[in-house]
Amino acid sequence: MRQLGQILTTFCLLVYFLTLTSMADVLAAHEEKKPTGLSAQGAILYDRQSGQFLFEQNPDQPLYPASITKVLTAILALEKGDLSAKVKTSKLAREQEGNRIYLEYDEEQTLENLLYGLMLNSGNDAAVAIAEHIGGSVEQFADMMNQKAKALGATHTHFVTPSGLHDDLHTTTARDMALISSYAMNNQTFRKIVATESLPWKGQVWESTLINLNQMLYNYEGTTGIKTGFTDQAQQTITVSAKRGDRELIAVLMGVENRPKIREEATVLLDYGFDQFVTTKLASKGDVIQSFALNATPVRATLAEDVYRTLPLESTPSPSFTSIPHINVPQAPFRKGDVVGSIDYVTDGQIIVSVDLLADNDVAAWPINEAVAVIENKFLLLFTLVTVLLFLSKRIVKFRKSRSI
Repeated sequence: MRQLGQILTTFCLLVYFLTLTSMADVLAAHEEKKPTGLSAQGAILYDRQSGQFLFEQNPDQPLYPASITKVLTAILALEKGDLSAKVKTSKLAREQEGNRIYLEYDEEQTLENLLYGLMLNSGNDAAVAIAEHIGGSVEQFADMMNQKAKALGATHTHFVTPSGLHDDLHTTTARDMALISSYAMNNQTFRKIVATESLPWKGQVWESTLINLNQMLYNYEGTTGIKTGFTDQAQQTITVSAKRGDRELIAVLMGVENRPKIREEATVLLDYGFDQFVTTKLASKGDVIQSFALNATPVRATLAEDVYRTLPLESTPSPSFTSIPHINVPQAPFRKGDVVGSIDYVTDGQIIVSVDLLADNDVAAWPINEAVAVIENKFLLLFTLVTVLLFLSKRIVKFRKSRSI
């Protein structure tokens, strides 16, 4: 038996070391396939399903974004505005430089029209008109942009203009733009706009056809959006999304010399993401993670969203993971769908993703009549107990007196 145990132990150790060697070989082979020689000052590749960054090159270096700024301008307008609302062109909007849709002073267009002019033709006049309509002024709208960026986790972003025209203080990073872009692509109206290749335009003084400046729509299979940009200081910038099957990737490149080069490097990044990685589902939205009861109401904590993990193709079988729930029950009352905790998915001691847990049931506050009844019952019980104790104490005193006589 001892010999058999030794054999099994040796076998297990051999398998373990072979697994380590195999994984090391996989990682080494994968490193060799990473894109090299990109000229971009900052670049990143993001998997929208898993929320993982698959490639990084100076991802947190502050850079000038140019017109990819308009992604945040557009999503704020969609969330805060009415597409059918009439927007009047101010003198400031009319006098913007660079790309325009040639709005005339006091010209009125719907917010929807201006969004197409903003995202297809990259109209700087449209950007200012939108900013003034939504925020009251460019400065107030810039504050809204920065607050929104921070809420999305884009903590290295500071925007001054809604258009991206150069300002020394107007900067962001490749990572921040990936987060902002991914968020914007959750909005179906935004997706429709940035996927539009052309649209007739009829303005007060300019009648034409808007052509989407994002050439990746025409040159890369599966492209779904989203925006390009250029200033002398920023050089070429792009945030581009593409989808194949269920997977959608976002590539962001900033500080590239010319248009052909930035399209080439965006293609390299997207090909790398699609060809070298696979994304699998770890858990599904609605899965029950934990149960509890509050105020006599059963509640199940469920996943707020699907959970995915992206790994190099060679990593099979996938490394194991553990899930660590954190239940933080809010004070009643709360509603079905309210956050009641979170869950971390962990591999090798690192959190790969954290997801909110939601209540699957309404929980009412403790009913006032029941609360009063409980208090009354407890008071009655206390009163009875005190009465009994007083009665017994009197009886004991009388008994002691009679004994002493």
